[in-house]
Amino acid sequence: MRKRIIGSNPVETIMARLLVHSVMLTVAVTSRIMPSLASTENYDEIITQPPSVETAQNLIRQKIMDAQFKCYEKMVRDSSYNKPDLYCNRTWDGWLCWDDTPAGTLSMQNCPSHFNDFDETEKATKYCDEAGNWFKHPETNRTWSNYTFCNKFTDYKLTMARILYYMAVVGHTLSIISLLISLAIFFYFKSLSCQRITLHKNLFISYMFNSIFTLIQLMAVANDKDVVSRNPVGCKVLHFFLQYMLGCNYFWMLCEGIYLHTLIVVAVFAEEQHLHWYYLLGWGFPLIPAAIHAVARTKYFNDNCWISVETHLLYIVHAPIVAALLVNLFFLLNIVRVLVTKLRDTHRTESNMYMKAVRATLILVPLLGIQFVIIPWRPENRLAGEIYDYIMHIFVHYQGLLVATIFCFFNGEMQAALKRQWMQYKMQLGQQRREHCSMRSTSYTATSISEVPGYPYHQDSTSEQLNGKFAEDSEITALKSKETYA
Repeated sequence: MRKRIIGSNPVETIMARLLVHSVMLTVAVTSRIMPSLASTENYDEIITQPPSVETAQNLIRQKIMDAQFKCYEKMVRDSSYNKPDLYCNRTWDGWLCWDDTPAGTLSMQNCPSHFNDFDETEKATKYCDEAGNWFKHPETNRTWSNYTFCNKFTDYKLTMARILYYMAVVGHTLSIISLLISLAIFFYFKSLSCQRITLHKNLFISYMFNSIFTLIQLMAVANDKDVVSRNPVGCKVLHFFLQYMLGCNYFWMLCEGIYLHTLIVVAVFAEEQHLHWYYLLGWGFPLIPAAIHAVARTKYFNDNCWISVETHLLYIVHAPIVAALLVNLFFLLNIVRVLVTKLRDTHRTESNMYMKAVRATLILVPLLGIQFVIIPWRPENRLAGEIYDYIMHIFVHYQGLLVATIFCFFNGEMQAALKRQWMQYKMQLGQQRREHCSMRSTSYTATSISEVPGYPYHQDSTSEQLNGKFAEDSEITALKSKETYA
């Protein structure tokens, strides 16, 4: 048995439903947003509401009316239910549009974005009973959709979002500080200058700019609804540079792997390579996917400030990154194979030195690429999902700190250079102290000798006793000396 939408003429049916639901919409919005309109005694309170509140309510009302209009367009456009079983008619419940649903089925969709306290990631449900009728609430005996989960965990999720937001800000701030310190060390110590350190410097610069752009995005765009609603060109330009720097991070990491692979496997410990190809790959190639993504985003998914991640166009940037990670992993595993063979056959200290250099890159590649592998596998369980979010935020937003720590602070060459510098500083400081003490001693002796008066009698013992005494005492001592000799 099939159920038909009320009315023989589809257009008349839709118009009739639109009229009925317009009245229902007014009631729903009134009861949800402005309950004081139900009585005239509170009318003065409504008139005296702040303009910002009234504007927000008008925006919500406009959102609902737009959604209603799109729903009825969809009802007219979609084909009729063509199965012989019982079903519930497609309908608009005041907030969401529900399609034809087979009897005995729980229909489910994301919560609407009409209200600020609704979480769009949660689900709203509507049950079609075995008789092919939408479920009616036992208290009101009216058809009812379940929106209770839409704002049940909103406060908790807002607290979580705030914690993760500050984690991200702290992570990128620490990354910028650690990267600046690392770059200062690499530029200061000329003994560390070599091609591998040059690659490290470029990698650090790319991560530093990525952290700077991310901080601007978090604090000036994502955290400001006014900027997102105004949708200035600047926020889209910022998003372009953010995607570009994200690509630069991973392609400079690929440059590190290619350099080591060429140095160890291909060139057999040759020292000099042409770095301009690395500059082209690290800074030049990421421009291509970033530019293609920007054009595609403008044409196919031009949301405000390009802040949404609910689009497959991001794979334009992420796919080359994943490819770079896989190629890098292949290179590094091949390097390890070659070095292990050389160490087993020759026990060369040079191979051992290169193994240490490879180890840092081999550790970083899976750490920095893990978010592209396990992002689709977020656990459904709330506690597991929370742990997942914390771990992912550490890997994503503390990458600059990880890179600086492993490539610089844990670098044996850098530690040795710092120790040498510290020893030189201590030696210079000790030398300056000794020179200062020697000068003070010389000055003190010279001053003491110059203060002793001259006498015609030469007595060594007396002169030693006179050293540092007052003039009157000196004269008395001299007179006594005369009497003795007399």
